[in-house]
Amino acid sequence: MQRGDWEKAARLYREYLRDHPHDILSLRHLAEIECYKFGQYPPCASHADTLFALMPIDSEGIAVAAYAHTMLARQAGARKDSARARAEMDRVVDIYYQAGYVSYMQENHRQAEALLQRVHRLRPRDVRTLLRLGILYWTLDKADSALAWFRRAEAVDSNNEDALVNQIVVYHERGRIDDALAIYRKLTALRKRLYPDSVFVEPIDTTRRKPVLDYRGSKFDRYGPIGSF
Repeated sequence: MQRGDWEKAARLYREYLRDHPHDILSLRHLAEIECYKFGQYPPCASHADTLFALMPIDSEGIAVAAYAHTMLARQAGARKDSARARAEMDRVVDIYYQAGYVSYMQENHRQAEALLQRVHRLRPRDVRTLLRLGILYWTLDKADSALAWFRRAEAVDSNNEDALVNQIVVYHERGRIDDALAIYRKLTALRKRLYPDSVFVEPIDTTRRKPVLDYRGSKFDRYGPIGSF
């Protein structure tokens, strides 16, 4: 297809989207033309972000959104605009993380793993990704891998309670009670240091057969880690 044909296609997609702004196929095709054919990264990023918001597990949409913001980051870097470059790369990381999280929630574990591993390569010290990878491998009954990711999260942020609570859950489920108690003592010491005036409850109910791992934020639940994503 010649450039004139691509320009005509782009014009027709834009006209269609004026009346149908949430048409996923049109958004995807227009963003791909703008990015891959014309190098028009700002409008590509805008259309790709809209597509991503509508369909965060669309592999082509994920790819074009990440590509657009990566190219915008490179352009900002060439202009010595480091703040804009960081913001654009943060957006790339966020795209991959959100897509990985949604894929995990929809039990598409293979895609979730690939996307979260991509985030990890871009941001090796991103604690939320380390925790989410641990949760993913726990879900896949890969306890050793889950523990490794939770320990990495703790190594990056020694004050992260989720990293400790999730280790307790895995150790307890695997019958490694001494290890679970050791982490529990570490968690208790951390909480006393962070919240000296608070009254604490048990981080997990040890009578549960398989507690659920997830983020708890600043909330505590005597039945185990609770979601606050």
